[in-house]
Amino acid sequence: MAALMAVANGQESVKPLVKIVKGKKLCDKGWECKGWSQFCCNQTISDYFQTYQFENLFAKRNTPVAHAVGFWDYHSFITAAAQYQPHGFGTTGGKLQSMKEVAAFLGHVGSKTSCGYGVATGGPLAWGLCYNKEMSPSKLYCDDYYKYTYPCTPGVSYHGRGALPIYWNYNYGETGDALKVDLLNHPEYIENNATLAFQAALWRWMTPVKKHQPSAHDVF
Repeated sequence: MAALMAVANGQESVKPLVKIVKGKKLCDKGWECKGWSQFCCNQTISDYFQTYQFENLFAKRNTPVAHAVGFWDYHSFITAAAQYQPHGFGTTGGKLQSMKEVAAFLGHVGSKTSCGYGVATGGPLAWGLCYNKEMSPSKLYCDDYYKYTYPCTPGVSYHGRGALPIYWNYNYGETGDALKVDLLNHPEYIENNATLAFQAALWRWMTPVKKHQPSAHDVF
């Protein structure tokens, strides 16, 4: 958290394109906040959270005992986050509010993928992003109740994968539909592509699980 909340290295914010539509100010900042959005008029994530902070936050992820060495990196996170910043992820409210949301998201990611426990050097969150998949799944996580909507592919395991791990065929199917990737037949895509793994986690963060229920983003 301390690493995330540190002040950025004096990086200048990209000057956005601006237009007024029906009295509302909309902006486009290019690759990181692309598309006309009111949220793109605010600071974007790279304005206050940079590579060195990501490295400090997940300092142990590439140690020899980690299980996903070389998989997770800042570029994958910021590339995935760029798709959701026009919808308000890390760009809602003032700078402090935005930083708190990104910190909360990465805190959840760190806790779900940590291999540091108890008195591990640096604390449990320093060992976040140690995993990108469940190491010893005990079952295939196939629920036949969804055989007409998200039928299980024979021989495929739907065990936990990703930054906020996905389990079960119906969750892979729903996430794949949202991201336009065939995760139902190829759940392994999540463990093979860090940007996609972050995208799946961010989609879940931004999307209510049930109707009339706020998303994690909405709560923040």
